[in-house]
Amino acid sequence: MAADRGSGVALDRITDPLERLFLRCHRDELLPLAELVAVKEAGVGLGLLARNLARATRRLARHGLVNAMFGRGDGPPWTEVLATMTGQRLVGYDEVEEAELRIVREVQAVRWGALAVGEREALWTSLGLAGSPPEAGADAMTEAQSQLGRAFGYVMTQARTGVFKPSRLPLLLVLAAIPGLACVLQPILMVLALSTFAWTFRADPARLEAVVLHVARLRQVVVRRITIGFVGSPSTGKDAGIRALFGVDSGNISPVAGSTKRVNIQRVPGATALYVVNTPGLGDVVQAITDEAKEVLAHIDVYLYVVNAEGGVQARELADYRACVASGKPVLALVNKVDLLRPRDRDRYLADAREKLKAGAGDFLAVAFDPMPELSPYPIGMEELRAWLEATLIELGKDPGELPLLPIRQPTF
Repeated sequence: MAADRGSGVALDRITDPLERLFLRCHRDELLPLAELVAVKEAGVGLGLLARNLARATRRLARHGLVNAMFGRGDGPPWTEVLATMTGQRLVGYDEVEEAELRIVREVQAVRWGALAVGEREALWTSLGLAGSPPEAGADAMTEAQSQLGRAFGYVMTQARTGVFKPSRLPLLLVLAAIPGLACVLQPILMVLALSTFAWTFRADPARLEAVVLHVARLRQVVVRRITIGFVGSPSTGKDAGIRALFGVDSGNISPVAGSTKRVNIQRVPGATALYVVNTPGLGDVVQAITDEAKEVLAHIDVYLYVVNAEGGVQARELADYRACVASGKPVLALVNKVDLLRPRDRDRYLADAREKLKAGAGDFLAVAFDPMPELSPYPIGMEELRAWLEATLIELGKDPGELPLLPIRQPTF
């Protein structure tokens, strides 16, 4: 039974697509939406916050007067809200993302038309798009989608939608509330006040549109953005592992202990939003740059904990590994440089390392990111590592297609 990260709520028991989405988000990612729909977040756990946000979001699609007179309730289903906004007869649960992105596309097309020529060119360039930007919004979105491909939804939902500021109490309602003035102008003011009241509590399309953009952005982040944390003591081979698995050369491949002294974040070239985080160990990082480390580590989706086969599992490494496990995120223990172990010692050493880490058989792997050339011209264990990452990302609801392909079949050890 899959549970979300942090709330302990079983996701397979949640049928509402909005609540399921919010449960898969990091709590801090939900705060802008909570402000937008006026949901209290202070002192509220992720599970309750997700439920309250889902209800408040759906209620925005219902006439405000109905909410005020007949109780708030849960509001219409999100699929029904999207069907109404897109003009479709029906939106299925498997069509939610597509419907949200259709709304995003239409909104961005309208906004595009309001931009000056220089603003369009600057935005076009910032999106990494080639050629001259089309003048018409619909044409711009078509061309952007053609160039961005699967990254279109993620890229186009990253622009800030702003925070909706409710209008102040209408002047007519204020005047009607003044006893003396109300007595003199009562016949006229009361009619106008009631009309204004009904208008004030109408379903607000602008606010609902802003909320849909927020929800679409969260969904794209949940599905497309992947943050993989390489953790381990200095000189365990983290940089070599990042190069072997993702083709990212940090220029920090070094046998000198202590070469990685801070959190290093890199976006994998060619991926929509696949990030690799290299950190030397949770203890040192948190002490040195507490705020940055906590923010970065809180958004890691998967931990790859690297241990040097030559040195064995040290007490500090055991503490860091347990901290990764305690986060509730998936953790794969990687014993690197196994090519340097004598064949007669290998099985005994691996069994001892796994016992110390208390790692499950499926979460423990022997690798050699930069093996001795006479043993293998290619990194060892990459196919198994890639398979573990794919299965784990699918379980997390992520798109495993973001992972770069291994160029050739590589031998196992």
